[in-house]
Amino acid sequence: MFSIIKKILKIIIFVILAIIFIISSFLIGKAILEHKKNNEEVEQLIEEVVVQDVKETEKKEEKSIDWKKLKSINEDIIGWIQIENTNINYPILKDEDLFYLKHTYKKSYSNYGSIFTINAKPLEDKETVIYGHNMRDGSMFSTLDQYLDYKFLQKHKKFMIYTPKQNYVCTVFSVYSIGIDEETKNIKNLDFDATIEYYKKTSKYAMDGIGKVNKIVKLSTCSYLNNHVTPTNQRYYVIAKVETINN
Repeated sequence: MFSIIKKILKIIIFVILAIIFIISSFLIGKAILEHKKNNEEVEQLIEEVVVQDVKETEKKEEKSIDWKKLKSINEDIIGWIQIENTNINYPILKDEDLFYLKHTYKKSYSNYGSIFTINAKPLEDKETVIYGHNMRDGSMFSTLDQYLDYKFLQKHKKFMIYTPKQNYVCTVFSVYSIGIDEETKNIKNLDFDATIEYYKKTSKYAMDGIGKVNKIVKLSTCSYLNNHVTPTNQRYYVIAKVETINN
């Protein structure tokens, strides 16, 4: 009798392990396919709407974006962000109800989501907050954690944001990681100038020579600090001064 029970238990354990293996394999395969699809969609979009024009007079590249085509794909696309020599080269979506937290610029469901903002007037408001997931495969806003490394910060102090009306150069002046609840509490009752001073004081590195700040963009993503498996309540923040440049 005992031997029969033992055999049954072995069969049950084997079945459970087999089910776990099948589910794990499915989830891993699903994640790989989603990663591949996300990369292919973004690369295809870049090929279709982004053109690099070399200005012979200044020997530098300038980005030309087909906004008409972008808007035909999705009216919610209001800008494009690019940090040179990083993976960050994405359209920015205007969101109202966090739809793009789990949807691509094509409005298809994806754990990767999109780079998005919930500002009423993105890049026109004094402070525009732009969100993106910190994906473990290095995509979306995962690069932001590297700004806490001084050498990386110095090499990527400036980045570009393009919009249909105006292009902007953004100069980073504050980088840090903090709990989202603490950050909300710290800036809740501050006016714009006081907020700027808070960002400067909170930054991991002091950055001089930034000059008068009239408009800023705040890049935000989840942090894996103190937990290498799942995101925590911490956020990585990269705050930059925004200045217009000629189209």
